[in-house]
Amino acid sequence: MIRRISAVAALASLAVAAPAFAAPKANTITAIGGMKVKANAYVQDDQRWDANKYSVKSGATVTLRDKSTMGQPHSLSLIKKLPKGDQAIMECKECGPLMEAHGADPESMEAKTELVEAGGEGFDTAGDSIWLPAKGKVTFEVTAKAGTKLAFVCAIHPWMLGEITVK
Repeated sequence: MIRRISAVAALASLAVAAPAFAAPKANTITAIGGMKVKANAYVQDDQRWDANKYSVKSGATVTLRDKSTMGQPHSLSLIKKLPKGDQAIMECKECGPLMEAHGADPESMEAKTELVEAGGEGFDTAGDSIWLPAKGKVTFEVTAKAGTKLAFVCAIHPWMLGEITVK
């Protein structure tokens, strides 16, 4: 009987101590994660967005911020559709042209152009892209019509994929 009570108490204390995973703030997309290295074994880069899918009203301003631990910039770049499979992700066909559109220097990872608008003003079409400096925060306006789904990638880290549903 005492063991059962102790086990229940231990489980209850773990539940209280466990970190709560909060949903992303409305109209905010955050880069999180970092890198783990084991010498002569592996490199694990777990940089990612804080969610896979976001919902934003047409005309809303979205805040993009970097809370990852790598000290690297990111981009939020709209693409026609999300790639499927590891090879398609790592061979991102849109990433090179998006990096060129930003005028990104591959050595310093600085961009000459922070905002690329492939269509009109605002975020609404493939090719629209915004550069997020390391530890930075930027905003952009979603101008796509309600009902639109906007697929996006980080042109620097192509495994960082997501989708915005416009309401």
